[in-house]
Amino acid sequence: MRICHIGLNHKTAPVELRERLAIGKGEIGEILRDTVRHEAIREAALLSTCNRVEMTVVTHDPDAAIATVHEWFARKAEMDLSQVIEHLYSYTTDEAVRHLYAVAAGLDSLVLGEPQILGQVKASYEHALDAGTAGHILHRLYQSTFSAAKRARTETAIGKQAVNISSCAVELARHIFGALSGKTVMLIGAGEMAELAATHLRAQGCTHILVANRTLERARNLAREYEGHALTLQQIDQYLDAADIVVSSTGANTFVLLPDTVERAIRKRKNRPMFLVDIAVPRDIDPRVGELDGVYLYDIDDLQQVVQGNREQREEEARKARIILDEEADAFLHWLKSLETVPLIRALQQHMEHLRSDELHKAEKYLKALTPEQRQAVDRFSRALMKRFMHPALRTLKTLPADIEGDLLMGAASRLFGLDTTHTTAEHQAQDEQPL
Repeated sequence: MRICHIGLNHKTAPVELRERLAIGKGEIGEILRDTVRHEAIREAALLSTCNRVEMTVVTHDPDAAIATVHEWFARKAEMDLSQVIEHLYSYTTDEAVRHLYAVAAGLDSLVLGEPQILGQVKASYEHALDAGTAGHILHRLYQSTFSAAKRARTETAIGKQAVNISSCAVELARHIFGALSGKTVMLIGAGEMAELAATHLRAQGCTHILVANRTLERARNLAREYEGHALTLQQIDQYLDAADIVVSSTGANTFVLLPDTVERAIRKRKNRPMFLVDIAVPRDIDPRVGELDGVYLYDIDDLQQVVQGNREQREEEARKARIILDEEADAFLHWLKSLETVPLIRALQQHMEHLRSDELHKAEKYLKALTPEQRQAVDRFSRALMKRFMHPALRTLKTLPADIEGDLLMGAASRLFGLDTTHTTAEHQAQDEQPL
């Protein structure tokens, strides 16, 4: 079996494409079940965030599995495959495992080391469990991923600084306004990103906070925590002119802020500048808003310039974290290969023992005159000769690489010795599928 990881992220695809691929939580189960209906795919999990959409699958045919997932991306984006495929990366087994580990540890994030991604990877695993598309291999892979990410974060300083997308948005606001003390902020959306933004803005001296949300009760909960004022989305037009800074992070599928609304607010503000940052995917703010005078509009991709400034000082910790992740990945890949090599080794040992015993039985008439001690010596000699003969083959099988070369060597061993590992493979997997 092979693990394949196919997807795109903020480094390979613009926000315009990523928002086409935005997936609601309610869609994930059916997408996963549809995916495993393909004969080449046995298990599947889907990770969808504002910065990435990635699918992890277990397959006996990597080429067919990757092609199937490529086609899904094209259908979901409602674009020709040729337009989407240039933004996709596809990793198999070794690379796939190491990439997933790096994602979970925050090493592949827009903000290096950001902590939120681990929770998102855990959620993707839980969605696969709920959909019934996570089998034995994905169970083991994700448990190993969480353990690796935890080690990387606790044994290095990669996660020590509380840097995230929301804090980068606040940093960008400081570049526009200088000091933020006394500025009025409107948060559109009341989720985790909005809460993080409120924390950072309050720390910078923003004391007037408006929270607009589709559900008023949720807006009230967040506003109460920061001594702010709660609004519905329909009330944005009435209060927008009071906002110096707008941070939008809803899960809406259509634009929440349109040019007409912002233009009216700017006129009421007598052209005093307004800073808007859209950290939602799909985007909340119509890009045409950025064409208005006095408006500074940034989306999630624009934040990369701010992020880069923090990245250099964190690269050394990232290097240490990658060493830890490599150690954990090697251990998992060894286990994965054992699913195939252990049954083969057992079959080979059983086959050779059968041949040894058979030859001894044939020679029985020549051994009758031997004393018991002599017969034991012959038996020991036959065993030692068999082990000496088999040692190079067994040593090679125990250290096979988890790639096409390993597959070829396993296939060659099976054919050369005339082995059938079907039953021993099933027995090995059954023994290994005990609760972790």
